[in-house]
Amino acid sequence: MFTTKVASAAALLVLLGGTAACGSSDSSSSADAAGPTDADKTSFCDTFQKLSDSTTPKEAAAAFREVGTPSDIADDERAGYEVLVTNLSKMADDAKSSDLTAMEQSLSATDQKNVVAFVTYLTKECVGDLPSSPSS
Repeated sequence: MFTTKVASAAALLVLLGGTAACGSSDSSSSADAAGPTDADKTSFCDTFQKLSDSTTPKEAAAAFREVGTPSDIADDERAGYEVLVTNLSKMADDAKSSDLTAMEQSLSATDQKNVVAFVTYLTKECVGDLPSSPSS
């Protein structure tokens, strides 16, 4: 059950990451706007795991901005996080898939790579913590 929710959220994050280039010709974003860089892994993963179908883009951005990222995150992964948070915070609460697809088309190759790196980090760090696997 949790794995399905997390996988769906990860897919949503990849799709939402496509909004990164909207409104800016610069792929960088302010670390202050994106949250701290010293989050503990449990808080970071809990934030991700609490996302649901009813979470709006702005709510997701606010939650991630509040917790920030763990200190062990690589520069490209952190850049992807910042792109994602910055652009989620600008999206309408009722954004549709078609809105996201249109925005994704304007994503720079660098931003795209960085968002994928962040989602890969998020999945690696947080999905493995879920109590859904029978192996120990």
